[in-house]
Formats: sequence, structure tokens, C-alpha cells
Amino acid sequence: MATQYPGSLDNLINPTANDFLNSNTVPHATQHANVNDSVEALQTTLGVNPHGSHLTVKDRIIAAETNISTQSVLNGLTDVTINSVANGQVLRYNGSQWINYAESNLVDGGNF
Repeated sequence: MATQYPGSLDNLINPTANDFLNSNTVPHATQHANVNDSVEALQTTLGVNPHGSHLTVKDRIIAAETNISTQSVLNGLTDVTINSVANGQVLRYNGSQWINYAESNLVDGGNF
């Protein structure tokens, strides 16, 4: 069986102490092949250095989520300049950066 990951979770069958190496239920070589396929899929998904400066991938995800929730996402962009913010403004691209702009033609609720 090829791995189903990351599309779905694999259902790997663990052999018991009473299973023989040539068992029809859990063939030994098939068991190794299935686990190898699963590990390779995980490595492909996580990459070579998945944890970066964090101890675990979970720690890295938690740090990223915290970082996103505690700052303005627009402030992190390098091509956005916002000055004198006012209600009803939109972001408009001027050819080199996004700027806040008082759009006067929004008469249909912003659909344009």
C-alpha cells in the first residue's frame, strides 16, 4: 500500500506477537514498505530543517500563530504605506506600492 498522507491518514496494521513473518494479515515486507512510505511522505511535507530555531514543529506553529494574532498583518508588508487613516478608504496600488486612498466611486457597497 502506498501512503495516503497528506491527503488522508494511513491505517497501518500493527503485527502482534503471534504473527509470523510470512503472515497473510500483516506481511513483514509490506509492513516495512508501508511505514517507509509514510515516513518519506512526512519528511517531504516537513522538509529538511522543519523546526528552524524552535525545538519542535508544534512550537514553530504556535509561535507563528501568536505572531500573526499580535500584530497588524499589513504592517509586515514592505510595499504598503498607510497615512492618515479614515473610514471608507481602500488600498490602491500606485504602480510601486499600496497606499490608502479615499475612493469616492464606491456607491454599490464596494463591488467594483
